[in-house]
Amino acid sequence: MEIIQLNEDNVEEYSEYLTEDIAENIGRTFYHGVILLQEDAPVAGMVWEIRNMTEESATESNIVFLRVDEEEAQELLFQEYEEQIRIDQVSRSTVSLPAKTSKKEKQILQDHGFTVGLMEGDDIFATLQEIADIKAFEKIRISDSIRSLKSMSQREFVDAIEEMAEKGRFGICRDLTYLPRLYFENDISCFAEGEDKIGGILLLHELPSGGLKVMLMVTVGKENTILLPQMIKKAVETAMEEYAPETRVIIDRHNYATLALSEKLFPRGFGIPVYSGERAER
Repeated sequence: MEIIQLNEDNVEEYSEYLTEDIAENIGRTFYHGVILLQEDAPVAGMVWEIRNMTEESATESNIVFLRVDEEEAQELLFQEYEEQIRIDQVSRSTVSLPAKTSKKEKQILQDHGFTVGLMEGDDIFATLQEIADIKAFEKIRISDSIRSLKSMSQREFVDAIEEMAEKGRFGICRDLTYLPRLYFENDISCFAEGEDKIGGILLLHELPSGGLKVMLMVTVGKENTILLPQMIKKAVETAMEEYAPETRVIIDRHNYATLALSEKLFPRGFGIPVYSGERAER
């Protein structure tokens, strides 16, 4: 079998095998991936994100994609993974895979020392129309301070991202400071303008599959929490002008703030079932 290290130059060749939403991450600073080929056809693959490399806490690896189509490929795949994370001094591996398509992979993970359980995933989904129809938004008035990201200067954007990073507010982008501005949808993403600095920012990214994913949703200071619903309403109203009403919006409930907000906005919203697990690394 041949081991292929994924990079920006070759990932397009394997995007169908990986799925395009996974493939687009190859090239981001902390993402790595490998594909195993047998007779020039992919038979296994893994993509993971290294976390906390620039922080004081222990370095972790989060597996975001795992697919094994040939049983004999799994040992070589995990051997390659283990060699690579050893270089990054990873002390713990985590994984979260959609349960619907990963039953075989669940057993493979368990065979390789992961404790794995079925649980509700962090991602919840709603269409633009469903969000636009939320009753709570009817009473929300969008302040003049809520502006589209495209109106922000590049210097202001860089300063805002650096400020969020300094405060540890990365959203779901551990590599927030490394991502180019055009990674985000500048028309529908927005921010709350303050006198000398921003009061909040909402950044969305259009996935290759067509959905809109909330990457960063944050306000700065308790006095600015009322700005968050305004930013969401602004983004949704703008998106409704550019996207189909059935366009999916994905929110990752990665912390208490996003969890609380999602429960308020989507009281009947449930995350898709996932196999979630972890293992300690040597």
